[in-house]
Amino acid sequence: MIKKYRAGTFTEAFQRIKEELGPDAVILQQQELKNSKYPNEKVEITVTLDDIAEAPPAPGNPSRDTGKVATYNNKGLKPVEWRNLDDERAIKLGGRPKALPPEPLDKRTNNDKLIEYMENTLAELKGLREDFAATRNDFLEGIRVVRDRIPKEFNPVAARLSKNGLPAQIIQDVLAEVMILCSANLRDEVYIREQMKKVLANRISIAPRPRLRKGRPLVQMFIGPAGSGKSGIISKLAGRATITGNPNVAIVTTDCCRMGALEQMEAFAAAADIELERIYSPEDVPEVFGRLREKSLVLVDTAGRSLGNKEHEEEIKAFHDAIRPDEVHLVLPLNMRDSDLEKSTEIYAALKVNRIIFTRQDDASELGALLWLPLKFGIPLSYVGNGQGPDNIVSAEKEIIAEWLLK
Repeated sequence: MIKKYRAGTFTEAFQRIKEELGPDAVILQQQELKNSKYPNEKVEITVTLDDIAEAPPAPGNPSRDTGKVATYNNKGLKPVEWRNLDDERAIKLGGRPKALPPEPLDKRTNNDKLIEYMENTLAELKGLREDFAATRNDFLEGIRVVRDRIPKEFNPVAARLSKNGLPAQIIQDVLAEVMILCSANLRDEVYIREQMKKVLANRISIAPRPRLRKGRPLVQMFIGPAGSGKSGIISKLAGRATITGNPNVAIVTTDCCRMGALEQMEAFAAAADIELERIYSPEDVPEVFGRLREKSLVLVDTAGRSLGNKEHEEEIKAFHDAIRPDEVHLVLPLNMRDSDLEKSTEIYAALKVNRIIFTRQDDASELGALLWLPLKFGIPLSYVGNGQGPDNIVSAEKEIIAEWLLK
């Protein structure tokens, strides 16, 4: 299938292509429409899928009523002769089709003539099948060439994105946009890198900064698989809040049963002089939060469990419904395999997650998930942990993340 998309900008066109055709779409051509009659149609992108579709007849070609059908190959539209339906009716009624030559004077029976006609038809069908197989191979080979045909000036930046674990479809999309921005005389490595940084930054999804309010605390809840670093993130955020002049912070933990977890949080709260409350069941929530109503920021820690633990999911949902937090942050280690990151996000997204925090950025060999995971699930980034120190956490910034992806 070959399809053309028109829009006001290439970004809008790319978005429509992604929504309608998904990640298998391949860009064949992109161009600006200089003489467009419509203000919202300034660019045009031609795309296809890795499949064979019936090609529409070119202007002037015979229609199907003339008995011809068109198949697409690498040389263009190739008309293929086909039997007329009237011929088939004539055969069934025992008569002579127009396509056959006049009957010779021999004594052949109608059955002999029918057998000969069927043999010719089968031979023709076999030839058509071979032509179709060859056409399909040529077509798919053409798609491969389109994918590989990247101007050499863009190879270094494409290699960096690939090394950082970005999916091939995203790399193809951003390269197409950058190639449009970089004219032939502006394709040095520095300029290409700067344009790529801008394109990446525009695609990175960032959550708005939290805003404290008067009258009730801002409640942030942190959930995620075991070992993802939730407690460490909470400690860093609580410490940063107190250092920046907000001593009115409290920590609430529901992780009261895991060995060593409560003791570790108690030690931190005592050292930082931060109030710590424990919640053993959802029934404890009204009483605990009643004591914290004068706080400006409340950070809620939760227990981590293995993926697919239904009991744990129900427990988190019960705490969520009782606490009704303003923000729910899914904490994931960036050095986790992409398949596990995706599976974790699928599970926790059902628990009303509206923010993603990545930890262990300093330990990760690939950083591509900073871009593709929020895009895939529509959940923006809030923070990134980049070390073991108490101050090794940064608010998610588009330009910073784009710079990381290009290293």
